[in-house]
Amino acid sequence: EARQGTFGQLLEAYVENMERLGRSSAKEVRGALKLNVLTPFSELRVRKAKEITPPDISDILRHCLNRPVASKGKGKRLTKASATNGKKRQADKLRSYMQAAFAFGLKNDLDPLRAGDAVQYGLIANPVRDVPTIEGASQANTWALTKDELKAVVLAVEDLPERRCAIAKAMLYLAGQRVEMLCRVAWADLYDDGEHGLVMRLVDQKGGKGTPPREHLLPITDRLKEVLAPLLNLEGKVKAPGPFSLRGSVNMVSGTALGIFQDLGNQLSAIGKTRRFTWRHMRATIETHLAALGVNQERRAWLLSHGRSGVQAKHYDRYNYLPEKRQDLDRWARYLDELAGVPQRAEVLLGDFGRRA
Repeated sequence: EARQGTFGQLLEAYVENMERLGRSSAKEVRGALKLNVLTPFSELRVRKAKEITPPDISDILRHCLNRPVASKGKGKRLTKASATNGKKRQADKLRSYMQAAFAFGLKNDLDPLRAGDAVQYGLIANPVRDVPTIEGASQANTWALTKDELKAVVLAVEDLPERRCAIAKAMLYLAGQRVEMLCRVAWADLYDDGEHGLVMRLVDQKGGKGTPPREHLLPITDRLKEVLAPLLNLEGKVKAPGPFSLRGSVNMVSGTALGIFQDLGNQLSAIGKTRRFTWRHMRATIETHLAALGVNQERRAWLLSHGRSGVQAKHYDRYNYLPEKRQDLDRWARYLDELAGVPQRAEVLLGDFGRRA
């Protein structure tokens, strides 16, 4: 009886397993479970996991849908809670987290590698399975900025404080890579591979069950070297383990980088330059404009490290596509420079003419 695990122990063990597997979403899952389950439902937290019922799960999801928006930040940086939020999406994600946690618990009891005296949950069914998904939660909430709106963003980035400007420009000129991947970049991830010149190594930890972290390489073109120079020049001069650092002591967290563009979205929308946007909208904008520039879907997937499907792509294709990525990053940089009014260099134009010829 004493070895029978509680609901709280089950959720904690599930998140710890995600962390052991290196899942990039582990921190988000832990926060969502703490905010929506462990803190408001203390009586359920100490109940045996096998005693949790579908009505209990419904109560948790109902609370998630109806609770006030959680405030973020500390002290003077406190962000006022807003009524505009993706509650349906959040509740549906919470449902998937709990369903995965109970599936983990069911497998845990039967795992022959589990220590004989470890916690057992005694589950015979998954109580989340029969709870309906949240209707309307999967509706797309992204749209793309127009060319004029993107131009306003590119020009506004130039007016940011020096370090924020450098990081924001890097995020744009690197074609909208996932912020979490950029925040993990260390100095050792920038190297000359002997064939393609300077390369940035990103690690894509986003993936489904059984998907190991995937190496995602980006060629640092001549224009990218200019854009990244304020960041790359800090190597050996600061304590931060990598270039994406605001204060030079540690690498920035993803929330800080996302906040740069959220603030820009608020400021530019307030003066009528753009609609209110976030980095999520910027990623959709970049991919949309890349498509308009003639970069096909497959090449965009290589450039932005979208998930691969099919046996051939997932298990046998180990080509890094660096030449193709270089071409597309050059094309994207020229497009942003045109919006910003940066004069095009003669050698760049000549090279483009040569490729078209």
